Amino acid sequence: MFRFKVYQSGKPATALDLSGAYLQSGEHVPIRAELRFNKGELTCEPRSRLAASLSIPWPVEGRGRLMLETPRLLERREPYNLPVELARGHMMRISLKREDWGLYDYAPGANVYREVDAARDLLLDAMTEANESVAAGKADRAIAAAVRAGEAVCGLHADVFLGRRHAADGQTKPLLGCRPTLTECYQPGEFGSGLLDLYGRDLAEIFDYLLLPVSWARIEPKEAAPSLAALDPWVRLSRERHRELWTGGLLSFQEGDLPPWLKGSSRNYNALRETVAVHLRQMHRTLAPHVRRWEAVRGLHAFNPFKLSFDQIIDLTRTAVQLTKQAAPRSDVLVGITLPWGEYYAANAQTIPPLLYAEMVLQGGIPLDAFGVEMRFGPHACDSMVRDLLNISSHLDRFGALGKPIHVTATGIPGGPSADGSDDAQAAWIRGFYRVALSKPFVESVCWRGLVDHADESFAGGLHRADGSAKPALRQLQTVRSEMTD
Repeated sequence: MFRFKVYQSGKPATALDLSGAYLQSGEHVPIRAELRFNKGELTCEPRSRLAASLSIPWPVEGRGRLMLETPRLLERREPYNLPVELARGHMMRISLKREDWGLYDYAPGANVYREVDAARDLLLDAMTEANESVAAGKADRAIAAAVRAGEAVCGLHADVFLGRRHAADGQTKPLLGCRPTLTECYQPGEFGSGLLDLYGRDLAEIFDYLLLPVSWARIEPKEAAPSLAALDPWVRLSRERHRELWTGGLLSFQEGDLPPWLKGSSRNYNALRETVAVHLRQMHRTLAPHVRRWEAVRGLHAFNPFKLSFDQIIDLTRTAVQLTKQAAPRSDVLVGITLPWGEYYAANAQTIPPLLYAEMVLQGGIPLDAFGVEMRFGPHACDSMVRDLLNISSHLDRFGALGKPIHVTATGIPGGPSADGSDDAQAAWIRGFYRVALSKPFVESVCWRGLVDHADESFAGGLHRADGSAKPALRQLQTVRSEMTD
């Protein structure tokens, strides 16, 4: 059992939101455990007795709630001080990435190193404080300083590698994409008559490709009666704007993509596999003349409504990739990863951790060209909790170690990760995220999901307001593109 004393504003906490919190192993695999909060103390009872770290959303001054992580800890009788351990975990990860990136004696980083040293001093002050509530207050200040320092380290690393990338291929590869939401793609009338015009203008000025979400539920709401008519305007738009057309999630079992008639069926696996093959062939026949890259599957590791076995999930992945390769041999085929931190695995043993799934796809000889990784942050079940740039950069490196190109096939943030959700905070996050992602030599493109805010929805993740006016985020993305291509 792991025990943590929880303090907020220097006092024992009276409540703690545990939604999104989980334990994970040293291999970054979530661990199934029971988490409880009572009388200022958080207890975590994992099913295995191994060292583990705790990931939990935590308020950070100037950043809102971020998913933070303690170091790997051993079980002990005495409770840990949660804010102190979160600060210690973040500083430890800064040190590891500085070593990994060779940023200990890089001359242009002098100011960044001073920022890291200042955060370290705040942590040491918290760790040596005898009064635990005072230590927690000092630790919260150390956390805020450590997050800023970590982002500064990421920025320094990105500056170096962006310069190299710009010199090598800044104007030769499609870097930036846009992806309509399901509502935008299949019910554009809800946004008024100008949605396609808005996408067309942004495609012409900013984006290199359009990624269409292929929702089986929207295309074939009734069995054996598919219709792709809703996609026709988007296909024409990409052609008129001379932009590449990509598809996302030809096969996805995520809620919203799975047809009701299929979800409620009692098919055995062989019947399901044949139904999937029929669906894929229909998509290929209609879209093959237009599509440059295909995301053959998306999220099979995370969404398993049919309770498929591990081998069956890999078999469906292989089937989808092979059929797509046969239908479009000159196009690239992606395998899509959603919820890339794998937090879902802590609650559902019938899923697969994302990195393990990716490794098994490669070991199984499945002929994919790249992985598509979604890094969406927000309030919905298909979104991850907001992470800081150090966490994002480190996790991208883990996927890069697989040896395949990476496309970030969907990203977004609800008005920025700050507590006020301001437009300026969203714009600042965009600059940081895109620079960090595109500085990775294995990241070939980044795709923004959803250009327009819903008028009746608090999730303001678009680059345009509901009335179509541009937000600071759009201008920031224009700046990023200019820096990458000029």
